[in-house]
This record gives sequence, structure tokens and C-alpha cells, in this order.
Amino acid sequence: MLIERWDFLDSLFMTVTTLTTVGYGEVHPLDTIGKIYTVILILSGVGLLLYILADMVELLLTVNLGRRRMKDKIAKLSNHYIICGYGRTGREIAQHFQGKHIDFLIIELDQDAFHHAENAGLLAIAGDASTDEILIQAQIKKAKGIICALPDDTANTFITLSAKGLNESIAIVCRAGQPGSEAKMRRAGAHMVISPYVICGRRMATAVTEPLVTEFLDVVMHTPGYDLRMEQIKLTPNCRLVGATIADANIKQESGAMILAINQNGKLVTNPQPDFVFASGDELVALGAQDGLERLSILAGAK
Repeated sequence: MLIERWDFLDSLFMTVTTLTTVGYGEVHPLDTIGKIYTVILILSGVGLLLYILADMVELLLTVNLGRRRMKDKIAKLSNHYIICGYGRTGREIAQHFQGKHIDFLIIELDQDAFHHAENAGLLAIAGDASTDEILIQAQIKKAKGIICALPDDTANTFITLSAKGLNESIAIVCRAGQPGSEAKMRRAGAHMVISPYVICGRRMATAVTEPLVTEFLDVVMHTPGYDLRMEQIKLTPNCRLVGATIADANIKQESGAMILAINQNGKLVTNPQPDFVFASGDELVALGAQDGLERLSILAGAK
């Protein structure tokens, strides 16, 4: 328009045919300056256009291949955990699972939170966790547990109902914000209901009255690389501890770990006595150094 004094449509048509390398021919004859400009436009404009198109194709391929790989990984999941909601609570849970090298995936309805999880390299599904289709996509039938961490108690209750209907043996943990929600969630099938407000209140009160106890538990449970750890270990049917008493097992001397409590047939026995007899399926709550807990896991039948 500036060099040849053409109108807007002719100038646009000429520019588009040049940049797309179609080359129908000049709308009007070009003078010398117009030809020089066209050469510059071809060398710079076409190269820039091809560069942009190549970047767009690469981006699309990367996104599609990345999501396809994610779908393949999700399809292969087994004995994993499902986190419903990637808010502040969900992120803390995901961080804990990552530190423990536990397989998990996230279901998130909010697009911003979903992309945040996706960009962090986590397995994630965008959708409503209360629908059967999304839970099936998350391999709910092969999952070991599901955590309902949404801020809405009603949504968490619906997720519990759906998850229990698809997998009766799955462990379900729910977050409850309202005092009356706990009973409903348990009736829906939740094995454990946790209220952040109740826990926060108790911890704050303990921090004032017994600060050393609070500090010890925080160090043991949440400090990476600390000497002492607290873990839950399950006895396999063929391990040599089954049928032996605590005194005969000599756990403290062999592993270095200390047994704090034992869950036997749904009954939690704290500070078990030396004559306590281990049974298959018992779950031990043990305290010790990492290598000691690993030795105890071997005694319990772990590979």
C-alpha cells in the first residue's frame, strides 16, 4: 500500500500469496522498489512463517505425545492411590507420596489446578471425580486407596459412594469441613474421616501444653533424612515372625526398630507386652532408623 499505492485488498492478497508461496502472480505490475520489497518479503517473511508453523507443529506433537504417554502410564497403574482435588491439601498429599515413591494420580476438575499438576509432571486426569467414568479412567478397580481432599463435603461423600460401588475393597479417606459430615461419610463407606480444623486445634493446643512432644512427632513424621522414622509394616503369611512372641522374635536386637503398636484383627494394641503373639496380617507401627525399618520389613516378609 505504501510502495505501490495499491488498495488494502490487493495488497493483502499479494502478501498472502507471497508468504504462503502460492504465487498466483502480481495483481498489478511491480516497479523496481516493489520488486526489491517483494524479494525482502519472501526471504524474511516466508522464513519466519515457516519457522512459526514448525514451532506450532512441534508444540502440538509434544502436547499430544505427552498426553498419550500419560494415558498409557495411567492405564498400567495398579495398587496405586487416587487423590481427588489438587488444592493445598492435595498438593501436600502428592508431595508426601512423591517423597515415599508411592504411585498415585490426581483427579482435578478445575483447569488451572489440573494444568498445574500436569506441568509438575504428575499423572493427572481432568474431570469430576464423583462420576463413574472418570474413576474408571483412573483405574479405580485396581487402586489401593482413594483420598477425597475436596473442600466440599457433599462432593467428597458422592466420591466415596461412587468409589465404594466400583471397588468394595478400596481404602477411602475423606476430608470433612463440617462437624456433621463425618457420620455421613462413614456410612457412605469411608474408612477414615479427617477434619483439618479439629486436627489443627488439637495440634495447636498440644504445641502449647507439650511442645516437645509436638516437635518430636513433626521431626519423626515429616523431616526427610532424619535418623528416626515411624512407619507401618504388615506381616506376610510366610514370614518367620508369625506365631512367635515379641520376646522370642527379638526384633529390637535384630533390626534396631521399636514396636510401638500392633493392629491385630482390627484391634489396636499399644505398648504390646513381651508375650504378645504375632499373627499373619498384623500391622506393626514401628519407630527406628531407616536401615532398621528396612531390616524389620525383611523380617516381616517384604521382598
